[in-house]
Amino acid sequence: MALPERHPEANPLFKEAKMRCCLPWVAGLVAVLVTGGVCEPLLSVPNAPHNTLTLDAHHTLHLVHPKGEAHVNWGLTLPEGAEGTPCGEGDSCLDFGVARVVVTTEDHCQKVAWTSGGDGGLSELKDCVLLEGHWFGGGQQIYQPWPIEKQPREETAYVTADMLQKRLMWYGGVTEAYWVSSQGVAVRVEEETPLFLSVPDTDGDETADELCLSARHDAPFVAAPGTPLTLTYFLCTADDVRQVHEATFPKFFSLPDGPPDARMIRDPVWSTWAEYHAAVNDSRVLELARSITEFGFNNSQVEIDDNWETCYGEAVFNPERFPDPKGLVDQLHSEGFRVTLWIHPFINDDCPAFTYADQQGYLIKDSTGTTQLTHWWQGNSAGAVDFTNEDARSWWLQRILDLQQQTGIDSFKFDAGETSWLPENYTLGVDERLWPNFFTYKYVESVAQFGNMVETRVGRGSQRHAIFVRMLDKDSIWGYFNGISTLVPSLLHSGILGYPFVLPDMVGGNAYGISPSKELFVRWAQANAFMPAIQFSILPWNYDDETIELCREVTRLHAEYTPLLLSLADEATTSVAPMMRPTWWLCPTLEECLTVDQQFLVGDDLLAVPVVTADATTLDVVLPPGEWQQAGTELTVTGPTTITVDITLSSIVYFTRVTS
Repeated sequence: MALPERHPEANPLFKEAKMRCCLPWVAGLVAVLVTGGVCEPLLSVPNAPHNTLTLDAHHTLHLVHPKGEAHVNWGLTLPEGAEGTPCGEGDSCLDFGVARVVVTTEDHCQKVAWTSGGDGGLSELKDCVLLEGHWFGGGQQIYQPWPIEKQPREETAYVTADMLQKRLMWYGGVTEAYWVSSQGVAVRVEEETPLFLSVPDTDGDETADELCLSARHDAPFVAAPGTPLTLTYFLCTADDVRQVHEATFPKFFSLPDGPPDARMIRDPVWSTWAEYHAAVNDSRVLELARSITEFGFNNSQVEIDDNWETCYGEAVFNPERFPDPKGLVDQLHSEGFRVTLWIHPFINDDCPAFTYADQQGYLIKDSTGTTQLTHWWQGNSAGAVDFTNEDARSWWLQRILDLQQQTGIDSFKFDAGETSWLPENYTLGVDERLWPNFFTYKYVESVAQFGNMVETRVGRGSQRHAIFVRMLDKDSIWGYFNGISTLVPSLLHSGILGYPFVLPDMVGGNAYGISPSKELFVRWAQANAFMPAIQFSILPWNYDDETIELCREVTRLHAEYTPLLLSLADEATTSVAPMMRPTWWLCPTLEECLTVDQQFLVGDDLLAVPVVTADATTLDVVLPPGEWQQAGTELTVTGPTTITVDITLSSIVYFTRVTS
């Protein structure tokens, strides 16, 4: 009987996969049954009509689906010559003595679950997914490649981290164990896996070739003695990258339960940070607010950033710099400004609040119950509040709420929250298998209670919260090493991980040691024009009248398109489609759409193409299928195609879909 056209075994690639197992056998992991001259893999799990997973004698899993085939180098830490015997679990199971693997079909996915435990068990489990085609998702990076194979990476613990501290090693605060590919394949690793991730270049061409998933009970992961070691991941398939994302994301993650604050979408946030850094006081805040008004800019709020406290973590305004915080807030309110305040999860040990929190057991402790000190960028000796401790969390939140009620502060910028700031020896009040990433989850869950004006810079399984997630601090430079060229890839990365409400970092970067040139500052502002929000701190009037006018034009354009942005924010609560979409959203099988990294779709009918290179006079644009008109010109082009347009410093390049 003929197989249905969409059944995996009807695909020629499936037959090829079956033939591969008949190649000469080398010392390896499994035996292969040969019956009647036909080679049958020992492990074969059909999941009609979606895919079939088979294992050949070369240690390779073949995930065959109607549109292609993916491969996994499998069982890489099993002893040479180990042979598996069927063990009767799931849809297929092999027991190697030192470890066992169970494969189970779920929806359009195959679940691969390795377990090792007891005497003689393996101390590491490792499988590597081949990076065939183009891959997206995973962890926030300093370089932020799009697609990810552009940047090979050495192995590191796959946890939320402040990547500014170890730029070439750590991932950032918006990090999920979720990837999708142009081959129509998605990979999701379960949170209980103590995951170490590497993305190696195995052939020396400076492009990554594998996504290597290694499970170990090594720091920063903590497991009780005798706890089984697990590596569990899903391989999911659909026809292309968009379809596999649309089918797979809802299986593992939630959508936001509401849109963020509309005024923060419409009007710029103005922060004290990059302009004043820690030298902030009430007069400078008022000066900033009055300059915003004087130069004709709108605002969503003024944000009082670092160094407003008597000491870090005390949650009390320093009376020398802020003698009347409520009066300051009242004054700003009367001038049409809302006011937000920078907050962090640390308490330096020279603060009175540290002593109280330590006595009450509210800070991160080791297994003996002793408070453990950590360090952060504003403290060499500090405690971190334990947000997995319900009493500690309630105490900390009440302090912030009291501060808000006493001063009239409207909302907060919540900084840090990455697990890399935990002390070396730590315990958390949740299942050990979820350490340490659950700390980030509980931190975001806690601060999200303050409403949809909140911003954080971390996300781990926290997509459901209706808050802004800020890009980590950018450097005030051109290029891909945390410079302006990472803005669009960072935007797209957050969107594909389910964090659509992106607050780009400050226009022009953070001015750490170097201030942006006029051209860089203007291009940075223009790049923000169609992003979900705009944040200024370096001030346009620090340059010249042309800069002021060009930045005002950015804010005018952003306000003009705010109804579209608000509509997309609402849509993001019911659809996996990000507000800002990769070009491949409209052309998921075209190479030029899959690899272009400096443009983004705003919904399906507007294409924004920022200028991110110095002294540029032309700009290449990849147009998706359809008819597109360049705004402000008569140029109309039918895609898919790539065109080059002329630009000047005043150019904000975007195209809108022509509808009949």
